[in-house]
Amino acid sequence: MTDTFNEISNQIGALAVRVDARDWRGLLALFDTHVRIDYTSLFGGEAQTMTADDLIGTWRRLLPGFTHTSHLIGAPTVKVDGDRAEACAPVTAWHAITDQVVEGGGIWIVHGCYDVVFVKRHGGWRLATLVLARAWVEGNPELPKLAAERAARS
Repeated sequence: MTDTFNEISNQIGALAVRVDARDWRGLLALFDTHVRIDYTSLFGGEAQTMTADDLIGTWRRLLPGFTHTSHLIGAPTVKVDGDRAEACAPVTAWHAITDQVVEGGGIWIVHGCYDVVFVKRHGGWRLATLVLARAWVEGNPELPKLAAERAARS
């Protein structure tokens, strides 16, 4: 059980590190082929199921528009049932645009909890569901839109 807990904890930590490093290939390796994404507590709308390639593509079209991001994911709780595991971990993500003056401020901070479902595939644990639960924000709520525009221009 300790090995499983460590592997799942490492996968969650790698998510934060690889997002901030813009390590797209490394991020792709963390996910199952298809992934359910639910950011409805932050943006509203509906949860979506998409390929891991599409998810990483979405992040590639947004995150480079920020000057910096820093995702801090806390220690998870993990519950394992055979080839399926559930984890919950607190998350705070700072998003900044600091290379230009931004009306409303250049910082957007998201707080919440990641509820993650892992499946065991090909000898390792892969993220199959990523839910940002109980999200709340501080700072400039327009910053993601500006970041997407900046990323599209670069």
